[in-house]
Amino acid sequence: MQTHDLHLKYIIIDDDEIDRAVVETEADKFSFLQKVASCSNPVEAIEIITRFNPDVIFLDIEMPDVSGIELMRKKITASALPVFITSHPEFALESYELDAFDYLLKPVSSERFARCAFRLRDFYQMKNKSFAFDEEQDNDFIIIKQGYDKYKIPTHDIVYLEAMRDYTKITTVTGHYLVLTTLNGITEKLPSDTFVRIHRSYVVNRKKVDAIQKNKINIQSQELPIGKLYKHALSFPD
Repeated sequence: MQTHDLHLKYIIIDDDEIDRAVVETEADKFSFLQKVASCSNPVEAIEIITRFNPDVIFLDIEMPDVSGIELMRKKITASALPVFITSHPEFALESYELDAFDYLLKPVSSERFARCAFRLRDFYQMKNKSFAFDEEQDNDFIIIKQGYDKYKIPTHDIVYLEAMRDYTKITTVTGHYLVLTTLNGITEKLPSDTFVRIHRSYVVNRKKVDAIQKNKINIQSQELPIGKLYKHALSFPD
């Protein structure tokens, strides 16, 4: 699926009009994101979600009547990816327990929203050709499969792993694979002296790291964020 063929329907749920406008302005920069509705009331949004079945829900957490977390707990949609946008970092853990696809802090920067948008794009582009995870693993390989076909990914070729809800995106020196298993499910099969978690959503191959900065790392021409809980987990490879 090419980017120009990808159309992701989204809705915004936030009781603050300015914050809704900010999200819509950022989303308008990406042709594959198409707005279905912008709602100030989460109760009103339930009917819209049921009717239009959006692919993505950008929603605040603290709102009158029903919070964003309470709304997602109602399980009114099984397919839409929730992206929480809030001023409160303390809700991050709870949101990820609800399979949040991403968690953005207000005020949302254009750079941070773009990273979220491209992750959404990559996920939907790869989802239809995703792989299963083979439980029979080897220390030197990650084994994945499609139907009866099995593929070996050498662990030394893996650059980083990225959590995408129930899936994990494996980025290697030659390409990408989306595998139906959690980030923890793959990480526990990898050598712990080589692969280290730097963020709730990222595990990196320390041997591929080019530079470590205050809040991010450079790895094979990519920049990845370092989470506050993981700042001391990564040292520069020998």
